[in-house]
Amino acid sequence: MTREVLFLASAALGSIAMVAAYLWLFHGEVSVKEVGSTAAAMMFGAYLGRIWGRNEAHG
Repeated sequence: MTREVLFLASAALGSIAMVAAYLWLFHGEVSVKEVGSTAAAMMFGAYLGRIWGRNEAHG
């Protein structure tokens, strides 16, 4: 349980930071709506990849 919460927290913070940095560097402005939606999609994909990888590892 704690491992899952830590994974989601690190995925959330990392995704938000990466998206905000990209928008600021290449577009010059940061939109909270774009950061939130893109970071949520990244977290969803990372979590699904984690579940899929775990299922593949255990057969």
